[in-house]
Amino acid sequence: MFKSFIKQEKGFTLIEVVAVLAIIGVMALTLTPSIDVAANRAKDTRMLSDLVTLDSAVKLYCFEHDNSYPETLEVLKGGYVPDKDYKDAKNQPFAYSKSDSGSYSLTGSKTNGDVVKADGTTVEVNE
Repeated sequence: MFKSFIKQEKGFTLIEVVAVLAIIGVMALTLTPSIDVAANRAKDTRMLSDLVTLDSAVKLYCFEHDNSYPETLEVLKGGYVPDKDYKDAKNQPFAYSKSDSGSYSLTGSKTNGDVVKADGTTVEVNE
């Protein structure tokens, strides 16, 4: 008889739900900058890897074609590098230029704006 006076309802109260949502919100706000930094590092690392791949492909092309560099990077697709779009960390195509003096340069940008350049001998970051 005493049990019939006290209703036992199952579930969460509104205060408990709001408290849990507040805790989750604070955790999300503290983790967001860390996730952005990790995403930028991943973009920069991929860009450097693609730049080194293209640099090696240009050197191989030059070796196989009597010391002449390709006119564009499109020539390298299919035979020297996989057929995909190679872009820097800011989602722009790599800049490729060759000179009459027998050299070339590949440039791209990191997420923070630093310019990365490859010229067949070195890969350097210009801050």
